[in-house]
Amino acid sequence: MVRIRLRRAGGRGQPTHRIVAADKESPRDGRFIEILGDYNPRTEPATIRVKEDRVYHWLSVGAQPSKAVLQVFNVIGLMDRYQRFQDGEELETLLEEAEEVQREHNKDPRTRRDDLQAKAAAKKEEEEAEEPEEIPVEAEEEPDVDEEDEDEVEEEQEEEIDVDEEEEEEEQEEESDVDEEDEEEESDDEEEEEEEESDVDEEDEDEEDDDEEEEEEEKDE
Repeated sequence: MVRIRLRRAGGRGQPTHRIVAADKESPRDGRFIEILGDYNPRTEPATIRVKEDRVYHWLSVGAQPSKAVLQVFNVIGLMDRYQRFQDGEELETLLEEAEEVQREHNKDPRTRRDDLQAKAAAKKEEEEAEEPEEIPVEAEEEPDVDEEDEDEVEEEQEEEIDVDEEEEEEEQEEESDVDEEDEEEESDDEEEEEEEESDVDEEDEDEEDDDEEEEEEEKDE
């Protein structure tokens, strides 16, 4: 089975392709039957040159285009013209139309590497020229403050400071009074506990003495 496919022909980093008719079992860059055109994707737009009469011949005998070749053919409208050829339109008319289409499509043979750099530089210059100039914003002048107003502000600040100091002193005095009361209550509680413990100890001693006397009396009897 014959396939119409791309065969790489460019150098390293500069890919170009030939459109060839080759046996399906042949390797990608191996032997081929016929060169049908060429395709250079490095131009803008891509350069496509095809011998359409030979492509019609191979398509008519059952050759199948690869997906990549089919995309290339659709760019220049080749498959639509082939359908018209099958419908009975004259070959010469179709070939003239194909030449005109290819001529219009392949306007600039320069590679993208040369062309796009120049376009990018020109576009950048245009954008810089179109940018509006920034209008400096004038700083707002601060209103003048009278000396009397400044004195009033200072007096208010001093009054606020005095009030804050008085409140702090009052809070500290209240806290100290509360602490002294708590300490006195704690000391009173401790004294009461000590007195209770001493009374209990004396009672226990008296009971022990009474028990000893009773034991001695029983012994004497």
